[in-house]
Amino acid sequence: MKLKVEHLTQFEYDAPVYETATEVRLQPTNNHGGPQECESFSLEIDPPAHVYSYTDYFGNQVHHFSLLQSHKHLSIISSSVVNTSSEATPASESELIKLFEYQTESRYAVFSPALILYSARFPVEEAATDPAGLAEKVCRTINQEFKYEKGVTTVNSTVADVLEIKRGVCQDFAHLMITICRCLGLPTRYVSGYLYGGESDGDQEGASHAWCEVFCGPDKGWVGFDPTHSTLLVNERYIKIGTGRDYADVTPVRGTYRGNAHEVLKVIVRVTSVN
Repeated sequence: MKLKVEHLTQFEYDAPVYETATEVRLQPTNNHGGPQECESFSLEIDPPAHVYSYTDYFGNQVHHFSLLQSHKHLSIISSSVVNTSSEATPASESELIKLFEYQTESRYAVFSPALILYSARFPVEEAATDPAGLAEKVCRTINQEFKYEKGVTTVNSTVADVLEIKRGVCQDFAHLMITICRCLGLPTRYVSGYLYGGESDGDQEGASHAWCEVFCGPDKGWVGFDPTHSTLLVNERYIKIGTGRDYADVTPVRGTYRGNAHEVLKVIVRVTSVN
């Protein structure tokens, strides 16, 4: 499937700010003939700034820029055209070396007593014999027992918080599944990206999404699971931006500024089919 992504991030300040430093992870992954190919990507900054780029530790493309002049607004517009498929992602040799990173605790994936107790309901012995089957059981359980609801959690909510209230959003459910799978011995990583909803009015809006990938052995590679949706398995409607241990590694936009001002953030994402 060929999809187009338009992503606007806009900051408005109630007083002038200066010395803004911003880092973005908005360019979709390019597997060069693999399950996803990024045909084109552009980044527009207003006020204009010189944009630099590098590849981070987890293989994600990162763009960064600074604004030294005084300004009261900042707009970041990215546009991409991506070819997607429902195939699993092969694991490169460098990723195999990093598997330990996806088996231990991280900032958002903490093995709390409540999490360990909840994980005990799953057959841990299947981690060695049927990792994909075990991961799907975890994914289905979260999808059935937890309710999607905006506003009940924040970007700083923990897995323990989500376990207690049984509600949250895609980021919460991805972190929950990641932590459970790691507790069961399955290397699991966080995925930041977009989800194509369709062409009906309103389906394209709010398409930013998060899910996870479980390493199911050298032959199967990384298999995508989405506990937020009942389809469970990731397919060609998903566009991957980047991967990491959790949200902290692949935050789409982060930055700092100098100045005595309050900011208002506006984000608009639209995903449409090129075909």
